[in-house]
Amino acid sequence: MASFVNVANNAILRAFLPPGANPVEYGITAVNHPLNLTKEQLSEVTVLKTSVDAVVAICVIFAMSFIPASFVLYLIQERATKAKHLQFVSGVSPLVYWVANFFWDM
Repeated sequence: MASFVNVANNAILRAFLPPGANPVEYGITAVNHPLNLTKEQLSEVTVLKTSVDAVVAICVIFAMSFIPASFVLYLIQERATKAKHLQFVSGVSPLVYWVANFFWDM
């Protein structure tokens, strides 16, 4: 975050330089020296990060289970209603059936 703010501030500074000034000579430098964590803080951060990662993984797995289920739903519905069989018995050719299904799905 600090590096992004530094780059943005440098861009603003160089945009408002007087005409004829060399932009390479002007700039803002940011230095970041984070403090070392104590053992208590480090273990607390590790536990929080691990638990958040586990919750995110569970949510992603739960959400991704709906995608294959949405595709299988139509197959199960067709099998239960026997719509394809009814169409073939009625005299629809397989080519017309599959082309109509393709355009319906689009």
